[in-house]
Amino acid sequence: MGRTIAVINQKGGVGKTTTVINLGGALAGLGQRVLLVDLDPRGDLSSYLGLRGKDAGESVYEWLFGDAENKDVPARAVGERGLRVVPSSPDLVGAELMLMGEGSARAMQTAVGRLRRARQDCDFVLIDSPPGLQLLSVCALSAAEEVLIPQQCSFLSLHGLRQITENIERMRAVNPGLRLAGILLTMQDRRTVHNREVIGMVREAFGEAVLQTVIPLSVRYQEAGAAGLPIGEYAPGSAQAAAYEQAAREILRKESKPRLSGPAAKR
Repeated sequence: MGRTIAVINQKGGVGKTTTVINLGGALAGLGQRVLLVDLDPRGDLSSYLGLRGKDAGESVYEWLFGDAENKDVPARAVGERGLRVVPSSPDLVGAELMLMGEGSARAMQTAVGRLRRARQDCDFVLIDSPPGLQLLSVCALSAAEEVLIPQQCSFLSLHGLRQITENIERMRAVNPGLRLAGILLTMQDRRTVHNREVIGMVREAFGEAVLQTVIPLSVRYQEAGAAGLPIGEYAPGSAQAAAYEQAAREILRKESKPRLSGPAAKR
């Protein structure tokens, strides 16, 4: 049975969707069976990979919130590495309302159960969640075994990191087995002292929870998105592809930590 990882951050624009796509692509390139689940109503992951909601056929909404029992995973193949994707849908906005209304507990239980069953046929299920702690994010955290936090190398993003680590601790009341796969530093501009200072602060605060890999800032991710491919297939010899492959290798060998540690986690 595979590992289900929710990729979460309180703040948008930190490289969350880019990480799901390119980490998933790198894991697939290393021979892993990978399923990406686009649980964000905006559907950025689906758009990046050329899968646009209802135009792509059945979506994550019908799979997780539909009435039929024992539904097959409506995954689409992307690229040539065996990567599979369940696309988003604008109907996920309706799912948020469903999770607030009558029968919300049953709807959440059904969605969580279907997400958990998906890992039976995969080595990794990576869930791209909306920014913040919306009900769809709660759904992802309830179904996942692990959390990966992409953290932009920026002072403005540090507050969001503190918030999400605190909320992960709170989610253990619902999902006691939830643990940390790691904090992945993203969007590094090596030319700036500012970025290096942020990296040092995060490593000091969270220690071994922070992956050694740092993902560089680059326009190549947008170019890969225009081609509808992970960076590892679009530019396999690039520094960007190498960074995500290194991160994938860390995830494969890194023992997940049951608790966060460090002063930032306690604030």
